[in-house]
Amino acid sequence: MSAARAPRVVGWVALAGVSLIAGIASYFHALAVVQAAGATPPVAYLVPALADLVILGASADLLAASRAGQPRPRLTMLALGTGIAVTLAMNVVASHPHAMPSWLVDGWPAVAFVLALESLAGLVRRGRGGDAAPAVPAASGHGEPGVPLSTEAALRALLASDSERALAGAIGIPRSRVQALKRQVADVAEQPSMNGEGSHD
Repeated sequence: MSAARAPRVVGWVALAGVSLIAGIASYFHALAVVQAAGATPPVAYLVPALADLVILGASADLLAASRAGQPRPRLTMLALGTGIAVTLAMNVVASHPHAMPSWLVDGWPAVAFVLALESLAGLVRRGRGGDAAPAVPAASGHGEPGVPLSTEAALRALLASDSERALAGAIGIPRSRVQALKRQVADVAEQPSMNGEGSHD
């Protein structure tokens, strides 16, 4: 093993170990809470794993969105936050498991299913190329890749974009900024110098 690679390997092993130990401890803490709420096998053995699985699924969807240059999906962020909140609550209440209302434990699987389904749908959409950034046409008209757009062509591409969210993700700015830019571009595009029109009739 090279000296440059050793720190990375040690880091991966350490993080994997922390994740494994934390996952096992979290599972048994949640198991105590679920059993105290009256759940019996096999439900009692399955429910404690839901929160961590929701977190993993949401994290995978966020990673896919980041690699696709898209903004963070709101429902996936909600799934991640909910999963973290549930697993934190289970671990905190583990010392007094009867303090957790049974109706919360009973309702959690249905909520976890909906959240996981949304994250899965996002992964499927991105796997099929959905919600992709709008394609920018070539300025030359010959379909040659890498040909830079003229100023007017770039402005027209911005004005013609139907998805402000996808455009914001593609260029890495907030959607509100895209809306402001489109208004500015519309004003500039109407000027005679941009449309090739003179002051004459």
